Amino acid sequence: MLRILGLFILLGIFQRVDAQTSTLALADSLFTIGQYDEALNLYQKQKPKSVRVYQKMASTYKAMGNLQAAIIANEQAIRINPDLLVVKINYARLLKANHEYFKSDSVFTDLIKLYPNQANFYYELALIRKVSKAKPYHKLLLQSIEINPNHFNSLYELALFNYKRKNFKEADNYINRALRIIPKNTKALLLAGLNAYALQNTKQAIDLFESLIESGYKTEQVYEKLGVCYARLRHNQKAIGCFKKVIKQDDKNATAHIYLGRLYNLEESYTLAEKHLLYALLLSKPDLSSLYQSLGITYKQQRNYKKAMGYFELAILKNPDLVRSGFELANAADNYYADLDLRIKYYSIFIEKYKNKSNVQKWLNLAKYRISDLKKEKHYKQIPGNKP
Repeated sequence: MLRILGLFILLGIFQRVDAQTSTLALADSLFTIGQYDEALNLYQKQKPKSVRVYQKMASTYKAMGNLQAAIIANEQAIRINPDLLVVKINYARLLKANHEYFKSDSVFTDLIKLYPNQANFYYELALIRKVSKAKPYHKLLLQSIEINPNHFNSLYELALFNYKRKNFKEADNYINRALRIIPKNTKALLLAGLNAYALQNTKQAIDLFESLIESGYKTEQVYEKLGVCYARLRHNQKAIGCFKKVIKQDDKNATAHIYLGRLYNLEESYTLAEKHLLYALLLSKPDLSSLYQSLGITYKQQRNYKKAMGYFELAILKNPDLVRSGFELANAADNYYADLDLRIKYYSIFIEKYKNKSNVQKWLNLAKYRISDLKKEKHYKQIPGNKP
């Protein structure tokens, strides 16, 4: 009898375990095809929840964009088994993705103490310190490649670090080492091309930029730098071809128009040169009207109404359609002058000038409201016995 009872108990346990396994398999399938809500619902129903279930929940929350919930799920997995390395790594990465840099830094620092020969941990910690800007990070990258001289990502980051600081020869060393490991890596080829360009290794830069274009990486930046390289070597037609492709992607690239103007001059195509140089001049001019308006507002806030009026007048002179400057001029005059008729006149001029413009009703209403107030004030002062 006891044997039969024990057999039934075992069968019940096996059935329950089998049901849980089937549910998890279904949840995993739902996660794979992107049905995250349904997958999460099944993971949450698991009783009791294992480390694996919490990991799956964390992955699902992350896929849904709920990083905070993913972090909590990872913390629950760590409470069950604090020694699982993969859970701690995922936890630190989630913290970084959620901009919790201090906590993420702390987790990777602890992992390095436990596993001092893991090159990737130094690299991951370096990236955290790079984005947080709390501590220097390039020394961690050096430690990473000391442990593993072929750590591509650390070599690339060291090259980028030196390139941004204009240490181009150092950058050249690291980027060449990285390319020996992965010769066709796009980001490494781009950095190598930019670094060769900075070093004025023009032929090498051309080879690298052309290689990128052949691979399908046809960006505005690549065509612009390649065009400059061709221009340096006086390959004018090739340079013109590159800059044409630049302005096809961005017609407002002033540098490309300047180069095209200069190159067409060299080719004696003066009409085309004029066209591009005039357009470059137009693109290069700062918007003085908005600058004057901003200065006017600044002086108005400081109650220096006379200076404010001067800058609003300059703004309108540069751009007569600048409605706000028109109103602010009237308002500054309202604050500056004592004469009520003159103050009313400024608002009346504003209304007359802008009454047929679109999207100006707010400013017109403010001007009309202020004219009404000023007329009441004028009337009040004209009543016998009231002080002027």
